[in-house]
Amino acid sequence: MAHAKPAPLLAAAGAATVAIGALALKKYLAARRVRASDAAAMAILGERNGRMHSPESVAAGRSFATRPSDVFIVTYPKCGTTWVSAICHFLRVAGDRETLAADFGEITEVVPWDIVARDCGQDLDADQVASPRLFKSHESYETVAKGGRYIYVARDPKDAFWSFYKFLPAYMQCGPLSVECFARGIFGGLSHSGGIWTHFAGWWPRRRDAGVLWVCYEDVKRDPAREIRRVAAFMGVDADDATVERVRATTTLQAMSADGSKYDDHFVFGKLRAQMGFPEDAVHMATKVRSGQVGGSKALPPKVARMLEDRWRGTMQRRTGLGTYAELRASVAH
Repeated sequence: MAHAKPAPLLAAAGAATVAIGALALKKYLAARRVRASDAAAMAILGERNGRMHSPESVAAGRSFATRPSDVFIVTYPKCGTTWVSAICHFLRVAGDRETLAADFGEITEVVPWDIVARDCGQDLDADQVASPRLFKSHESYETVAKGGRYIYVARDPKDAFWSFYKFLPAYMQCGPLSVECFARGIFGGLSHSGGIWTHFAGWWPRRRDAGVLWVCYEDVKRDPAREIRRVAAFMGVDADDATVERVRATTTLQAMSADGSKYDDHFVFGKLRAQMGFPEDAVHMATKVRSGQVGGSKALPPKVARMLEDRWRGTMQRRTGLGTYAELRASVAH
């Protein structure tokens, strides 16, 4: 015959069951709030990002009359576009750091973004402040305007993704957005530039072309003077030791952070605010000069990191034979 449990034990068991149920309910409600927040944020992000460049401006940026001396700084977003654009600009102009930092209000004024230039009122056919003309681009090899020269900047996809996550939701002012939801958006085609893996894979076969120079973000970080010399030689500009040091000093993280408003994209935001659907009084709040960190993606949730690794294997490894980004860097070095 079974013995009944003492009343205190039954009470304790009941209390534990209630506590577990309350915890489960709390987690469920928190997850539901996150899902609702994510859905609202993604709706805003997708709408505003989708209106950032008109079809007419995209078409103009992909088909304007390039010059053989033109240099495009081509990247997938958040792979060092602003940094290398600044290096290229400072290589083509003369003067000390104070003069260089004062010759533009925001970097996109002197290095136009190909597919938004028309929407920003910039003439892609015009001469620029110095030669060679420079253009920022996130275009694939298939869609970029042909006839110029191209500096392709690559970065560890995990670090690029983390930087993109820290930048785009803030830029679009969409509200709280989980990194998992952002990852699903990027995998689902949120970015106009597609996925970083297909972007790399499309430009990789052109790496030995005379008009293409591959540069890795991590190498600019590790040995900026060497990479500045490589870029200068490719651009066809003189760069003695004094010039290289001047450009290096002007483009350190500390120097660019001090000149933060020159690298925060407020020029584009101001021109396209209404087009993207922002309120008239919306204030630009994002920055492109953040930490310049290599390995910052260690903060990625494991599930997202695995998603990125799987996509590399399914795209880059399948199309190029390169098993990892480290292998790509080693190949570029050679």
